[in-house]
Amino acid sequence: MVKWEKIINPKRKGGLGIHDLRKLNHSLLCKWWWKLENKEGMWQKVAEKKYVKNNTITSLKFKATNSPVWKDLLRVKDIYLRGRRFKIGNGRSADFWRGRWCGSIALIAKFPELFDICNEQSGSVYEFAAKGWRLTFRRWLDERLQVQIRKLRDLTATALSQEPDSPCWIWEKSERFTVKSTYSHLCSDAVEEPNNQIWKAKAPLKIKIFMWLCQQNAILTKDNLSKKNWHGDQHCCFCQGGESIIHLFFDCPLARYVWSLVAYVVGASCRPNSFEQF
Repeated sequence: MVKWEKIINPKRKGGLGIHDLRKLNHSLLCKWWWKLENKEGMWQKVAEKKYVKNNTITSLKFKATNSPVWKDLLRVKDIYLRGRRFKIGNGRSADFWRGRWCGSIALIAKFPELFDICNEQSGSVYEFAAKGWRLTFRRWLDERLQVQIRKLRDLTATALSQEPDSPCWIWEKSERFTVKSTYSHLCSDAVEEPNNQIWKAKAPLKIKIFMWLCQQNAILTKDNLSKKNWHGDQHCCFCQGGESIIHLFFDCPLARYVWSLVAYVVGASCRPNSFEQF
C-alpha cells in the first residue's frame, strides 16, 4: 500500500531506510574510480595501462572494444566526477576545462563562452601550464570576453609542483571517498520528511513500522479496503462511524476511553506515592 519509491527513501526523507540496490551499486562502482585515481591495487594499474593511458578521466569515452566491467564504470563516471575535485600537484591528472582543480566549479561551467570558441578544448593542467597558460581562440574577443579571459588567467595562475595530483571527495568532511556519502548524495533529491518522533520512540521496531504505516494511511481499515473493491460493511465494529485510521485510533468512543486510561496511568506513575494512595 506504499510505493516502493517511498519505502527505499532514507528515514530522514520519510521512507523506511531500505537501500535502493541500483543507487548502492552505483556508489560501490564509484569506489573503483577512487581506487584507480589513487593507484590502489594491481587491477588499477592494469586498467590505467589499458584504458586511461595518458588521458584524464574526464576525457574517457565508450568504445566497442571495452570490457563489460569498464563499460559499467564509465556509466557512473559522471556521478563520481560530481563528488571529486583535485588538489593540484604536477597537473598531469587534472583536466584543465572539465576538471575541478581551481575551485568547486569546473572552468567549462564558469566560462562556457570562452570554451566554445577556444581552439584548445582538451588537455591536462600540465599541458596548458607547459604552454604558459596561453589560449588561442577562433575569433576576436570583445571587451566582455576580454574581462572573462583575465579572470580565467587569474584563477589558473598556479605554480605546479613535482608531487602527483591528489583527489579529494567533497561530499565527506575527511575528503576521503565513502560509499555512504555517495549513496546519501544520490538520495538527496527526495523530499525531506523527518519522522524523528517515530524512529526515536522507545518502542519495538515493529511498533515503529506500524506507526509509520499509520502515518502513510497504509493500514487495511475498512475505508482503505473499499478502495480495493471490498464491498463489506464500512462501519466501525464498536460504533456506527465510518472506520478509518483517524476514527479507529482517536475518534472512536472506545479509543478515547483507552487513551484516557493510558493518560491516567501515566499521570499516576509520575506522582510520588501515587500507587499507595490508589
